[in-house]
Amino acid sequence: MLVIGLVLLGAAVLAVAIGRQLTTRPAAGQLLNAMDGFADVAEELARMQPHERFVAYLHDAGLAVTEQPPAPRDLRAEPFMRELLEQAPQQLEHGREMRLGRIGTANVVWLRLNTQPALWISFAFDQRGSRVLRFSVLMLLVGAVLVWLAAAYYARRLVVPLRGLARSAPAIVRGEPPPPGALAGPREVRDLARALADSSRDVREAAEERALMLAGISHDLRTPLTRLQYAVELVPDADPELRAGMHRDIADVDAILSQFIAYARDGRDEASEPLDLAALCRHAISACEREWQVETPTCAPMTGKPMALQRAVGNLLVNAQRHGAPPYALRLSRQGEAWRIEVTDHGPGLSEEAAQRARQPFVRGEGGGTGLGLAIVERVARQHGGELRLLPLHPHGLAATLVLRGS
Repeated sequence: MLVIGLVLLGAAVLAVAIGRQLTTRPAAGQLLNAMDGFADVAEELARMQPHERFVAYLHDAGLAVTEQPPAPRDLRAEPFMRELLEQAPQQLEHGREMRLGRIGTANVVWLRLNTQPALWISFAFDQRGSRVLRFSVLMLLVGAVLVWLAAAYYARRLVVPLRGLARSAPAIVRGEPPPPGALAGPREVRDLARALADSSRDVREAAEERALMLAGISHDLRTPLTRLQYAVELVPDADPELRAGMHRDIADVDAILSQFIAYARDGRDEASEPLDLAALCRHAISACEREWQVETPTCAPMTGKPMALQRAVGNLLVNAQRHGAPPYALRLSRQGEAWRIEVTDHGPGLSEEAAQRARQPFVRGEGGGTGLGLAIVERVARQHGGELRLLPLHPHGLAATLVLRGS
């Protein structure tokens, strides 16, 4: 709209400049030539006739005549009058002068003749030129408003669907289809929305195939793991320490498979529903083997994915126990429209660079693990319009804050 407005303004300035060169200036020159020619005839007649008879001839012709110089009137706002005043000194012969004035309600041009005594003769003129100018300016403004309105309509028709696509872009990247309103608008926007919908469908199908494949692998691996666990129990005279180590290894393999499945499925297919975040946090704490300091409100209602949130909170707790040191604390609080789950420990903590690496999948710390725990937490946070923050505690320790903006 700004570009269109500047173009219209430039066109108006150019039209005024061209109009002055092609119409106003030549017309003013022709009128001055005609007035100069009239002055030649009038002055010759004045030399041949007595002064009184000459003045009577002018009065009979309907011209106002005076020997007193008329008071000048400023009409410079009118382009044609401005041209007359600018060209008069060059066009009129020596001893002649032109002024603009008014007689009653009529506008007149006063021309001084080079006679003795000097006479001022008036020529009446109307303001049709100024009316034409005002009409032209009005038409230009009306045209500009209409063009701006049309530009605003088409700009809105193009921008609104693009904004909708921009808002739904994170969901499309995750494999969710674009909203129905995104398929409206101009043809180019509809083509873009359909292309994004096709890409989203491909991503979703690939994720489903990956989850199905991992589920099959998990099933195929857990069956022999169960047999191994049963066989360990049946081995006679086995070293109890060796047997306990084998059970731990089997449990670790089972936990790794569970994390792989959780990361592959990422909670996309889970429906959102009303839940109590405080009860969810207390349930996660109850499954911990170590002592935790818990601070939660009585009730923390929100709408979200219960299983995904349970998994995310559990991963934070397990991560703190595996890589940190007591005392451990969980604090649930409200911050504006968001809920904050802050899990703190007093272990060695993480530097800023290490915290960034820990968010990436399959990046393991010194305490072991699958390297998927924080990656799953961050993905769940994004699904709920939030984020995962990893900040160091002073003098030592780590604060992992899960921000959730579910309604």
